[in-house]
Amino acid sequence: MLKYLLSLCISTFLLAGAAFAEPIQTGEPFPDITLTGNQTSAQQSYLGLSGNGPWNLTDIKADYVVVEIFSMYCPHCQAEAPLVNELFTALKKSKSAASIKLIGVGVGNSNFEINFFRKKFQVELPLFDDLDFKIHAETGDPGTPHFFLVKLNGNNKPQTALSFAGRMENPTQFLKTLQDAAK
Repeated sequence: MLKYLLSLCISTFLLAGAAFAEPIQTGEPFPDITLTGNQTSAQQSYLGLSGNGPWNLTDIKADYVVVEIFSMYCPHCQAEAPLVNELFTALKKSKSAASIKLIGVGVGNSNFEINFFRKKFQVELPLFDDLDFKIHAETGDPGTPHFFLVKLNGNNKPQTALSFAGRMENPTQFLKTLQDAAK
């Protein structure tokens, strides 16, 4: 129970902290974050990854990666989960399927919590844990949810093509926004 209350307090802090934090903005460099967590063979294949990880963001085989920063304790993230699922499905069926990939990073969440969120909300996209808030800090302590469209530049540093705070209103329109930013 104490662990639940602590996680709830941390998630509330993440949401409240969004007004004071300065997440990475469009046009700024993006860190080559380290990704950990259990991924199915289908999820690894989707990202072009192999092995058990950890992986770096730049290991993903795509031109762009959408990184959703979320927390399983965030009520906005819970409400957003079905829309993110729709976005993932639409993206996989779109003309951008090979060039734009979508992942989620659960800040303050363990692999157990990520898997609970995945099962409860029937999430198929790859989700990675960030129990120690390292990725959260590296990305500028964004509130949850927050979406980054990151351009992977081969041997050059990743670049933020879009930084979007809050919930998307419409997955189809958001996909178009992502595709426009990826041009």
